[in-house]
Amino acid sequence: MCFPNGKNTMKKLEDYEWICPEPFANLMTTTDSRYIPCCALDYNALYKKHYDELSSTKKHTIKEYYESEFLNKFRDAIKNNDREFLKDICKNCISTEKSGNRSHRQYYLSRYVRGDFKNKKKELEKVISNNSVPNFLHSVEALSIGGNICNLSCNMCGSGCSSKYNSEAYKLHEEKFMLPMSSNYGKFIEDLNKFDILEMKFTGGEPLLIKKNYEVMSQLSKKTLVRIITNGTVNPSRLINILKDYRVDIMVSVEGTKDVTEYIRYGSDFNIVLKHFDMMQKVWGDSVMFTTTINALNITSIPDLLNIRKGHAGSPVTNNFYSLNSIPYDIREKYLNKLYETGQTDLIKYLENAEYNETDMWKMLRHIKRRDRLRGTNLLEVFPEWREYYETCNG
Repeated sequence: MCFPNGKNTMKKLEDYEWICPEPFANLMTTTDSRYIPCCALDYNALYKKHYDELSSTKKHTIKEYYESEFLNKFRDAIKNNDREFLKDICKNCISTEKSGNRSHRQYYLSRYVRGDFKNKKKELEKVISNNSVPNFLHSVEALSIGGNICNLSCNMCGSGCSSKYNSEAYKLHEEKFMLPMSSNYGKFIEDLNKFDILEMKFTGGEPLLIKKNYEVMSQLSKKTLVRIITNGTVNPSRLINILKDYRVDIMVSVEGTKDVTEYIRYGSDFNIVLKHFDMMQKVWGDSVMFTTTINALNITSIPDLLNIRKGHAGSPVTNNFYSLNSIPYDIREKYLNKLYETGQTDLIKYLENAEYNETDMWKMLRHIKRRDRLRGTNLLEVFPEWREYYETCNG
């Protein structure tokens, strides 16, 4: 943008109608080695429309990813608020904001405007203005380092994020093949050293099972915030030894109290998770917290969990049939009455704004019934309120 006096100026973040920092200074790679702009986008929509356009860690450098035709098309759509292009890929943030809750986009934007990234705000504005390659990365989440290696099969997960889930799905003939559990990062790790990394995320899969993650952690600057999402079943002694002097933000994923967690996160042991949680909290204090994936089964168990250890409710499932939209009206009313007693306003708002989808509800129950038969579990032992629907379902 040029003014008559010849001076150039750039738009500020606040000047855009619907700007998102993620495609400009975030870096994420998937378990199948693709670069994608953000962890909150709808993978199905992205892969269906643009899979062949996505860069790969096996073939492309980080610089080549930022210069790719697809990313620049995506960046332009964000800058111009092109809802026709964004409506499916970014529907999770769009729907979250429509419901009155804070989206992933708004969270990262707030960190530039008034949070811990504010000293990088002008640099980001320059990158946005020029569609250029950033000198810094506000966040890196590299799932390609370890693939989908995981020791749990959580009901609402998927084969791309869990080898254990993939194994079950294969046995149930939901998947035609077993996904490889090998790493696909090419020269990606050494390429990362060219950038100033503000925060590095280790998710998964289960990040504490992936040996290469520990090597990457040990090479990080102590200025980098290390964020980890773990299922809490792996002994954290090695993690503590490497990162004891680092700034960390560790989320331990559970789904509620013991019976709820062990049913939904199949293979988990709640007592072991508590033990490992306490080990980490002794080192890092309140930087270690519980988090949940708010879904159709666990929403009323979350307040009970938060009475056991420090944590937060997490975010709702939005991309599959375990979402709150699968809760039928009679169960929804029971759940809301229980939540009203807890005063958990965010959970109440999520459930009040849910729009019942009967088709998804039956899909969820068929999915559950197949796993109950395979695992020898029973939904009704933990969630008896679903009896009428579960017993009617032909799974």
